Amino acid sequence: MSKNKVSIGACAVIMIVVLRLTIGWHFFYEGLHKFDERHGFSAKGFLGQAKGPVADLYYMMLPDLDSLKRLEITPKDKVDATVFKNSGAGLTEAELKTEERKIANLPTLPAYEKAWTNFKAAFERKYALDPGHQKAIDAIFRQYITSLREYAAEIEIPVQQYHDSLKRFDEEVAAHTNDAPHQRQRNWDGMMGYRAEGETWVKDLDKMGDGLQSAFGRVVNPELGGAPSKIITNPEKAPIIGLFPYVPSQMRLLDLSVTYGLTAIGICMMLGFCNRLASLGAAAFLANVVLSQFPWPTVYPPVPDMIGHFMIVNKDFVELIACLLLATLPAGRWGGLDFFLWHCGGKYIARAYGHKE
Repeated sequence: MSKNKVSIGACAVIMIVVLRLTIGWHFFYEGLHKFDERHGFSAKGFLGQAKGPVADLYYMMLPDLDSLKRLEITPKDKVDATVFKNSGAGLTEAELKTEERKIANLPTLPAYEKAWTNFKAAFERKYALDPGHQKAIDAIFRQYITSLREYAAEIEIPVQQYHDSLKRFDEEVAAHTNDAPHQRQRNWDGMMGYRAEGETWVKDLDKMGDGLQSAFGRVVNPELGGAPSKIITNPEKAPIIGLFPYVPSQMRLLDLSVTYGLTAIGICMMLGFCNRLASLGAAAFLANVVLSQFPWPTVYPPVPDMIGHFMIVNKDFVELIACLLLATLPAGRWGGLDFFLWHCGGKYIARAYGHKE
């Protein structure tokens, strides 16, 4: 140890590099795993389980968490019956009106009807359909819109009861100041129960959307019939770019940010490229993980005993501190690309601002 510098031994340098590579690999593999559509990654599953004093902030990041917007039903006396267009369908005006009369006295779910209509328009633009294909697409669309409105009529009363019951539950939670363990458990179980109830209808509707997309795909190419859905009403599914048109959503943007962010952080840390920034990015991500799953003994739901017992310091917090440590050290210059960045101009810029290292 000199007057101006603190020296560390070769073993310490080696272990710091190993720590950098280890954390980098952890982030890289986490991000890489999320690219695989078979695993169906969505940040909704994690953030929707947020707990602790800042949980509401994470719930606000998730669109339509209680399915209320997607399950809004327009009553039959306010619905538009003229949703079909005779664009290449080969129907007469009278036949088209007969099709419209089938759904004239039925309610609808506008979020899904609008999404399906937009999907149909985007599909037609992408594939420039010939008259034969256009006729098939129009027939499929009429069939699914009819099914959608029939389903809306079937669930109209239960969904209204769900809306009213959820509103009463939210008012009761806001009115209660009792923070007893049984009350926290009741509030959590009630919240999860209402979300699950809403998801039962949403899953049925999303399956209908999957069927619409699949039927459209088979018209132009039989191999597209089994591809996953890309319709905005099912935003948690990641699209295969190029196969189908899709509309970006808030959930989609969040999922992409997490996937690409984790992967980029991992690559930078393993290569030792801009390691300080990458380490700070990793620390910021881990800080959100810690806050969203607040490790405090009295927070409900508790961590299962098999995982351990925590008070602030859990495995994510330990990794967070390790990332902050790497951000304070020139770890990227030890066996990393930051060595070249430093000697090719970085040190001169640092000295220009009076920093010596």
